[in-house]
Amino acid sequence: MPAQRVDLRGAARYAMLLVAFSAAGGEIPLDVDALLKERQRTVASFRDPHTSPLAAVARHDFAGDRPLTLGSAPDADVQLEGVVGRAAVVRPLRDGFELERGGSKERLAPGAKVELGRYTLRLSHQNFPAVVVLDPKSPRLETGPFPVWFDPDPASRVEARLIREENPREEIVLSTRGNKRRALRLGKLEFSFQGRLLRLTALRLLEPGTGESAVSVFFRDATTGHESYRSRSGPGNATQAGTKGQATIRLSGSTRCVPSRDKLLRATLPGDTIPGG
Repeated sequence: MPAQRVDLRGAARYAMLLVAFSAAGGEIPLDVDALLKERQRTVASFRDPHTSPLAAVARHDFAGDRPLTLGSAPDADVQLEGVVGRAAVVRPLRDGFELERGGSKERLAPGAKVELGRYTLRLSHQNFPAVVVLDPKSPRLETGPFPVWFDPDPASRVEARLIREENPREEIVLSTRGNKRRALRLGKLEFSFQGRLLRLTALRLLEPGTGESAVSVFFRDATTGHESYRSRSGPGNATQAGTKGQATIRLSGSTRCVPSRDKLLRATLPGDTIPGG
């Protein structure tokens, strides 16, 4: 299973579990070369100051629908060294953001990035909108921690069947900041692993920018808190395959570590544990 072998005390500890639905069952081969290339791209993204969670130096939450001003002016809400005066204004919207700068306005989707001076501003929504400041001068871009994985294990790549909820209900998933994020319980993913029949809860976060096909899974295993994060989370995508749709859970896939204060989630659902490791 994917894991990070570095000490992340005081930081969020998470891994990505990739989920996709397929219409047919059967064993799924593991493309080790593709997996290793994916891991290389992940490491590269952690060194990119425009995308890396290690570049995050500040988070500014919106107070209701009040906009935030950005720049180096004394009254700017988000102070950005070297950015002239009040360079931009960002307003939170129900389904995104509005950016005003240079006399023009534009609508931006959740997760959009805005370049201002040396900074990259990531517009996080999740129904709790905020501006996350990425700074290329962040020392963590040099020191890490950077993701590390166990060797690919084809035996840990399994196919699961989605047992849908007859009456899907809402759940609450707490963020690392304590925000109560709404999610819809889609059902259980049932699969065999190391000779045992297991089930994991499948959720879809009810947030702007999250599509109808999105699936998130949260789980723990024998490496949790020792050789890997305290919990694992996995956004993925699902396509309709009828009431007996299949789901591929790629436990041997790439880890997307987020040792950053601004995301992701911590699991609140008891019982979703994978034995072994």
